[in-house]
Amino acid sequence: MFQMVTTIIRWSSIPVLLIASMFSRLAGSYELPLEIAIWCGAIFLAQRAVRSGEYAWAAGLGLVVIIFSPMMLVDKIFLFMAYSTTMTFLTLAAAFRPRPLVAEL
Repeated sequence: MFQMVTTIIRWSSIPVLLIASMFSRLAGSYELPLEIAIWCGAIFLAQRAVRSGEYAWAAGLGLVVIIFSPMMLVDKIFLFMAYSTTMTFLTLAAAFRPRPLVAEL
């Protein structure tokens, strides 16, 4: 039962964050608190994803954290570039890591 609830929450978290982001511009004076709430939710879910070993979810939520962070646009762009460079490097490092040779008999 707990596993099913966890799966439902996991698969509904990103659509809920994206739907909330569509309406954040309509919030008027509540735009900053709404973006901070989305940002905190994404940070919380990313931490949970890292703890459970689901690094692809954590990487996707990391992008949501960058997009909705309460920083200036220039800072977000440079942070996004650093994040994408780091993720590319880690992907290449995992793909080309040395593996032991298996000798055929």
